[in-house]
Amino acid sequence: MKLLVLQHVPHEHPGYIADYAKEKNIRLDIIELWKPYTIPSVSDYAGVIFMGGPMGVYEEFPSKNDEIALIQKYADTTRMLGMCLGSQLMAHALGAKVYPNIRDGKRIKEVGYFSVKLTEEGKQHPVFAGFPRTITVLQWHGDIFDLPQNAERLAASALCENQAFGYKKCFGSLFHFEFTPEMVKNQIGIDTAWIHTDNELDEDALLRNAESNRVLMKEQCYRLLDNFLSL
Repeated sequence: MKLLVLQHVPHEHPGYIADYAKEKNIRLDIIELWKPYTIPSVSDYAGVIFMGGPMGVYEEFPSKNDEIALIQKYADTTRMLGMCLGSQLMAHALGAKVYPNIRDGKRIKEVGYFSVKLTEEGKQHPVFAGFPRTITVLQWHGDIFDLPQNAERLAASALCENQAFGYKKCFGSLFHFEFTPEMVKNQIGIDTAWIHTDNELDEDALLRNAESNRVLMKEQCYRLLDNFLSL
C-alpha cells in the first residue's frame, strides 16, 4: 500500500503517521511542497494526506492552487485526510469559507491540548470508530472553516463548532493527531511570536502536557489511520 503525503513546511512532518506507516509496511511518498515539486498520479495511491502549515488558505502560497485542484478532482472518489491547514484546504476546495476565528473583535487561537466532542454524526462515522464521545486533541490554529455542502460535522468544541468534517471518503480536522512531543517542542520555538500574540500560553505546561499525552496521542493516531484506511 502507498499513501501520498503533501507536506507544506519541514517542521510539520508526518510524525506518528510515519511511525504507523513503518509498522504497517505502508510506503509514504512525501512531496515537499516548499521545493520544486511534481505531484504524481493520485490514482496510484490508497489515499492522500494533506499536512499542516503556518499559511492561511486566504493567502497565496506556491502549492495552493495545485492542491485545491487535486481535491476538487478526486474528493468524490479518493480517500483524503487533512490536518489543520490540510483540512482548511479541503473545506475551501469543497466550497466552504475559511477565515480567522474572531470573537468580539479578538483573534481566537487554540494552542494546546483540549477536549473536543464528537457530534451525533461523529459518533456514527467510521473514521471515529472506537473513540469515546469526548477526546483530547492537540490544537494549533487560529483559522476556522464553515461546513462544506454535503459534508457531515463530526466534532466540535466550545471555541469552534466545526472541528472536524467528513465528506465521502474525505476527513478533515482542525486539530493535529500526528504531532509527537518532540514536534510540539520544535513548533513552540518556531511559532513563538505567533502563539504569544493575542494569546496567553504557558510553554512549560504545554510541554508537560505533550509528554503526559504521548501514549494517548499515538494510540489515537493509529486508531484513526486504521479507520481511515478502512473507508
